[in-house]
Amino acid sequence: MGIKIHKMLYLSMLIFLSGCNSDVFVEDFLPGEQMDVAISETDNTKEINFKSDNWRLIDITPFMGGSFTTRAYTLDGEPVSFPFGEKEPAIVHCLSDFIDFRVEKRGGNKLLLTLNENLMNEDVTMLIKVGNDYKEQQIKTLLAPTRKYQIDSVVYNWKEFEIYEGAAREMESITIDNKLSTPITFVVYPFRKSAREIQFYNPANVWDEELFKRLLGIPLPEITIPDIVDSKPVLHNTKAPFGIMEQELEAPLDKKLSVEVIVDAYDKRRILVINDMERYSVPYKVYISNPVTGKKRIFSGKLTSSRPTDYFILKTRVE
Repeated sequence: MGIKIHKMLYLSMLIFLSGCNSDVFVEDFLPGEQMDVAISETDNTKEINFKSDNWRLIDITPFMGGSFTTRAYTLDGEPVSFPFGEKEPAIVHCLSDFIDFRVEKRGGNKLLLTLNENLMNEDVTMLIKVGNDYKEQQIKTLLAPTRKYQIDSVVYNWKEFEIYEGAAREMESITIDNKLSTPITFVVYPFRKSAREIQFYNPANVWDEELFKRLLGIPLPEITIPDIVDSKPVLHNTKAPFGIMEQELEAPLDKKLSVEVIVDAYDKRRILVINDMERYSVPYKVYISNPVTGKKRIFSGKLTSSRPTDYFILKTRVE
């Protein structure tokens, strides 16, 4: 009988100590083995309440790899080291070119998740590891894509606009060897392969089309590019997607236009189809901003354009 009373007293003391001391280990500090949390632009903050306070924020990693800068600081904004202690409230700010995500440990039983920006064109999964010396658990957080940047304005430096005269491009080369005793007629199409070629060039940086797709979205937005009228630049309705370095635009030419070329009897000729080209270059600046975060960016470089305007055909003798 004395032994039973002794055991009951011992168990009662343990229960009493557990109720009074928050340091006593509670195995299930999260509601389950793993929590799944979804955050979007319209619902960008989620609060997680823990069962106990005997846990710490251990790590934050993207599920599919990738890298970002991690900044840790106190609730008052003072820098601290990460990971934190079990009862240490603090904030971890995860930043990259495309992700802005904040995890705040506010008090012992509360974790606040905030999505500021996800410029990827798909959901991003972040794994938040929490735990103590006995157990670790994960909070799987799904970050939905947020609003893209928009183009505010495009500015061309007209003082440095340059036109290049006398440009030409070989479109086709055909060799005709007439072994007949009479002339033969050959038909060519001077504008069949013609197109306007433009290039956005930035000498300071490597052009990254994926960067523009993430910042501006898919499809990429179009900007107005200059045309030349009476040897002067004008802005009409010619547009090109901004973010693709090299691209072709339709040229307003008759692709079905045909020209007959005659090769005399017993004559061998090389037929060259040439396009006259209208070429220019002009420095540009494109200003973009995010309507939600207010962040702004500027992209600058040089735009070049090469547009076919006319044709001529050469017949050179082949010995």
